[in-house]
Amino acid sequence: MNYEKKYGAPFPVIEISLNQNEAICIEPGTMVYSDPSLALQIMTNAERQKRTGGKRVGMFSRANKLLTIVHGTQPARIAVAPCVPGDIIELSCDDSLGQQWKMIAGAFLACDMAISFEVIQSGWAGAFSGGIPICILQTSGTGSCIVDSCGNLQKINLNGQRAINVDVNHLVAWSAGLHYQTFQQRGALWTEFTAQFAGHGSIIVQSNCRTVPAAK
Repeated sequence: MNYEKKYGAPFPVIEISLNQNEAICIEPGTMVYSDPSLALQIMTNAERQKRTGGKRVGMFSRANKLLTIVHGTQPARIAVAPCVPGDIIELSCDDSLGQQWKMIAGAFLACDMAISFEVIQSGWAGAFSGGIPICILQTSGTGSCIVDSCGNLQKINLNGQRAINVDVNHLVAWSAGLHYQTFQQRGALWTEFTAQFAGHGSIIVQSNCRTVPAAK
């Protein structure tokens, strides 16, 4: 994906340049401006996966949300921006290198059409989790995926020699090859979900929470 970052945190804007007959996928409602030659089509994630041959998404899955497909017949540009104050980061995906990512579903901003998503149940929350995400996405394919955050971003690298605990409300994305287990702590007036990561890879965390759990 060829893009230029026009503005940085806390209100980033990226301008993406598309070649002739190139298409990308963006989060609906994130377009700031675009050339008139571009066509924008809204479809569900399941429809997109079916058309592109990606991994199947269940009709009633939380990941079967609306997406915007941007396509042009000539070179053109489009600018997008997250809907919440924060920052963005590009995740490189490569099937040949085994380099893929898992992410919180709400962190997605834009990706190449060659990137597909598979729905993964997170395992750390249930229907009454007080706002904790109950599913995550795992990438496949080769290309770029851009995710956004609520607040500042920090990248934590693990080399297999130590583990780290992260509050799940501050998770954005992590290397698909990392091992993790989750813990739940309850007090009289609070509940906290923590994920412990170990192995080789990276974790992207955000300084703020998109949603505030009902009891934390």
